[in-house]
Amino acid sequence: MSSPAERFPTDPEDPGHDARDSAGGPNPSPNPNSEAAPDAGAAAHARRRRRTLQEQAQASLARKVATARKAHRSIAKATAKRARALADLQRWSSDPATAKLLNPDYAAESVRGPVLADADASPRKIPAWEDQEIARRTITTEVACSLRLADRTAENLIGESSLFAGPMKATLTAMSSGDISYRHGQVLMDQLSLLPLEEAAEFEARLLPEAKDLTVGKLAVKARRMRERAHPETLSTRATAAVAERGVWWEGRADGMGTLTWYGTAVQTQAALDRLTSIAESTQALERHDASIPEMDRRTIGQICADAMADLVLDGVTAAGTGGGIRGSVMVTVPVFTLMGKSEAPGFLEGYGPIPADVAREIAAGAPSFTRLLVHPETGAVLSVGKEQYRVPADTRRWLGLRDGTCRFPGCTRPASRSDIDHTIAREHGGPTDYDNLAHLCRAHHRLKHQTLWAVVQEPGGVLRWTSPAGETHRTYPETTLGPPPTLAPTPEPPATSARPRTSDLPDDPPF
Repeated sequence: MSSPAERFPTDPEDPGHDARDSAGGPNPSPNPNSEAAPDAGAAAHARRRRRTLQEQAQASLARKVATARKAHRSIAKATAKRARALADLQRWSSDPATAKLLNPDYAAESVRGPVLADADASPRKIPAWEDQEIARRTITTEVACSLRLADRTAENLIGESSLFAGPMKATLTAMSSGDISYRHGQVLMDQLSLLPLEEAAEFEARLLPEAKDLTVGKLAVKARRMRERAHPETLSTRATAAVAERGVWWEGRADGMGTLTWYGTAVQTQAALDRLTSIAESTQALERHDASIPEMDRRTIGQICADAMADLVLDGVTAAGTGGGIRGSVMVTVPVFTLMGKSEAPGFLEGYGPIPADVAREIAAGAPSFTRLLVHPETGAVLSVGKEQYRVPADTRRWLGLRDGTCRFPGCTRPASRSDIDHTIAREHGGPTDYDNLAHLCRAHHRLKHQTLWAVVQEPGGVLRWTSPAGETHRTYPETTLGPPPTLAPTPEPPATSARPRTSDLPDDPPF
């Protein structure tokens, strides 16, 4: 019987590889004059063969790891090259002459005043952006769409590239040679960006040699400790500034899941985790003593923590009374057969996508009201939208919300319910208030469309064809296939004196 070593898969790239070795090769001829010699010779041959195969495996391992290391270094070199290119783009756009050329007013006969916001057919106006702001937004969105990134990701990438090519040239050089990875460079930047410029060069010189030998995690710990000792400001002063950056972010995940990130003080977040863990441990102890709960249905600590947090966030009330009677609202589309329990076709959550049928039914069971949709039985196209009111603007907005789902700028995922309705062809240029000339744009991209060289055309079926200032074409498609909305006689608008603020009005632009 062959040993595992003798069955080791050979590598055709190994020097000296011979197919006969794979089959075990010929056995040495026995010595007829000795009974022990054949057995001893066979054992020695087997040992030599195992050592040879092991050496071949080690050689293959070394070669394959070297190939991976070379590719890893190539990634660092490529990211350094990208950083230089983006830093060059940022420097170019920051030039006042360039910024002026990126302003649509440069080629116009007259300079525009305030820009029409066009949100929900509202006549309110907003201040025009300055040249530098137009240039910044232009290169951010150009890079985002070209690299298939979110706007915030693109802006962060441009900002860090400028730091690499500026005060962190030594780090960029190390990345260019493949001595450190892009992630090592980011760790250094995270700490260097929090130091005054006069301190950053010395800090980089001390830490960069360490980065060539440490893992990313160990480098982060060491860099954070070194920065704490090197920073001229007290921790109290820096903590006060950091608190201003607190916030909450949501990100959709696969299989009907999502992640809610809370960025707060270390004391608050750690105390919250400790409280959730305490709740989970006491709850788990009760479940263990509850004979009515099958073993397979008993929750883990992590599952109970998640359930407890959902209960506290969705139903809890703050000490000031905030949250009482307030519930988060979502828009879910549920096929009628799914609602009746005759199908397991998924529902659709606005701003996310498909969710399990049982979750959609659970949401529908507690919904205070419904909007009826008439759907084509074969194509799935929505043919009409149910109405509680007979004012065309309200019906059209509901129809557009179902069609678009999100902001229609390339890559944007802001829900339609939190976006403006924009005339693709502006009203002042003769654009009609018709379904095939309207689309949802979030406030930031709405202003971008009106105040930069981005251009958009609405094609049949609600497809938007965007052309960037650099001439690249990007198409965005409706989330739901819809037929034309029903045409009704318009209801006269109330007098201007009785107009009230619109519920769709949003705060200022979200930060990029």
